Amino acid sequence: MTDIKGGYFDRLLLTPVNRVALLLGLMVADMVVFLSLCFPVVGLGIIVGVDFPTGGLGIIVFILFGTLWGLMYTGFPYAIALKTGNPTAVNNSFLLFFPFVFLTSAWLPQEDLSGWLAGVATWNPVTYMLEGMRSLFMEWDGVALGKGLAAILGVGLVAQIMAFAALRGRVRNP
Repeated sequence: MTDIKGGYFDRLLLTPVNRVALLLGLMVADMVVFLSLCFPVVGLGIIVGVDFPTGGLGIIVFILFGTLWGLMYTGFPYAIALKTGNPTAVNNSFLLFFPFVFLTSAWLPQEDLSGWLAGVATWNPVTYMLEGMRSLFMEWDGVALGKGLAAILGVGLVAQIMAFAALRGRVRNP
């Protein structure tokens, strides 16, 4: 993000590099970071007694879900960075999305939620991502995993469209 503020990104735009590759390179680097962060989290969970009845494949799916969510979500901060060119705006953007975690079934099963919270949690894609990942701690639930994957891909579609639209705008008006 500081590459944009400092002008380095604009200098890259002067090179014959494919513009999409500039953004995809950053996203691939982030994906490697997300993947590498999943391993200590899962390892610590296993050390403190978290059980995966779904076995090794469940652990792999859990790690892939976390990595895919991180990759899809990166579109939002990249869109903000490319649009504003301000690292502070990007760093503070989590304030827009962080409340969505509390408006899910993260703390209670969805059937125990009531009133407006139940309604918001039903429409919140983070609910389905969390329920898909949570199912790996109980038993294989293809429906929950499918809904979770659909939620990740839906959020990713919106985030990536925003990021690449911001890139197009940045390329036109550096």
